[in-house]
Amino acid sequence: MKSSPWKKEDQEVTGILLIAGCSSRMGSPKPLLPFGNQSSITLILHQVLRSDLSRVIVVLGYQARKIKKEIFKASPSSKIKIVVNPEFKKGLSTSIAGALSHVEPKTSGIMFLMGDQPLLTTAVINKLLKIFRTTSAPVVVPLYGQRPGNPVIFRTSLIPELKNLHGDTGGRELIRKYWSEVQTVSIRPQRVGWDMDTWEDYQKIKDFVR
Repeated sequence: MKSSPWKKEDQEVTGILLIAGCSSRMGSPKPLLPFGNQSSITLILHQVLRSDLSRVIVVLGYQARKIKKEIFKASPSSKIKIVVNPEFKKGLSTSIAGALSHVEPKTSGIMFLMGDQPLLTTAVINKLLKIFRTTSAPVVVPLYGQRPGNPVIFRTSLIPELKNLHGDTGGRELIRKYWSEVQTVSIRPQRVGWDMDTWEDYQKIKDFVR
């Protein structure tokens, strides 16, 4: 019996959840903010781990010990690999580079997820994955209205460029560079893409968490 041919739909995508930052504008670690009897990181992980991502690399830095304890209490999943970035104060690029060194060779794409989007859903993650697996786009970006947001998927062919980012820079530079080839995906409702930079953002998002 012949083996099945390789199909785009079979491509593995690894999630990289970036939660190493100091939450300086918030004044409190964003992953530990409470939503009822759950923390922000618990809400996010429950959605991420139910998705079609093959595995999830969680990058910690500020308050790593407390957040790691919360992760294991809420989601003791074998899909999770925790990486601690000792250079997190040097910016987001250090967390990206550190996580990328743990990506398995068979991986076709990397989805960068932020740790401050507690309204993100499994359905949205899977919608982005489906587009990635059925197109040849180098980057897949969600649009909340007319605004690009997160999570974003990059093909592993872009890993060398992602590793060369510097300072507090995410993948925005590469999105701009490859914009003519980027596949955008409209997401509704737009609040799914809300992030928490300030205390006011947190209070607004709390109204939509059930």
